[in-house]
Amino acid sequence: MPKAERIRDRGVVQHRHSADRLLERPGDSVLVHRGVPRSLVMACPDGCGDTLTINLDPRTAKAWRFYRKRNQVSIYPSVWRDTGCLSHFIVWNHQILWCGNREEDSDIAPEEPEALRERILALSTREWQHYTELAERLDEVPWDVNRLCREMTHAPGILVEREGKSRGYFRLR
Repeated sequence: MPKAERIRDRGVVQHRHSADRLLERPGDSVLVHRGVPRSLVMACPDGCGDTLTINLDPRTAKAWRFYRKRNQVSIYPSVWRDTGCLSHFIVWNHQILWCGNREEDSDIAPEEPEALRERILALSTREWQHYTELAERLDEVPWDVNRLCREMTHAPGILVEREGKSRGYFRLR
C-alpha cells in the first residue's frame, strides 16, 4: 500500500477504543477528546498496518502539541517511530511530510503569511529565540512560524538563524 500524503480526519471520540473502528486506510486519524485533546489515533501513514496513538495530554507523559487552524490539523513535533516501520514524518496542515524530503514542504504555506510575518517581527529581538517559543507566544503552528522565520533570513535578510545543532533559533539581523 502506498504511503499517505495527507491525513484523513475521521472524527472525534471520547475513548481510545472507539477510534479503531474508524481507521480504514493509511493516514486516517481520530481525535480522542475528553474536555481536552487526549490523543490522536492514526493508521500509520506508511501503510505498515500499525495503529499509532500519539499522546496530546502533557499531564500524562511526553506529549505532542495539537493544532487545528482553518480546520486543518497539525501536530508538533514530528512523529519518529523507534519500533515497527521506523517511519519519520510531520503532520502539517493536514499533509504528511516524510522527513528526509525537504522539497515536499515547499507547497505548504501559512494562511495570511504577511500578517503572521508582521506578528513574528513584532516579537523578534536581538536575542536568540527558538521558533517554538515564538509560535507559543503567537498561538500559531510551529511549522508555520519556522517556515516564515527561515524565509525572513533570505531576501530581505531581516532575521538571522543560528547554524549547526542550534538551528531553529532566530534573531533580528
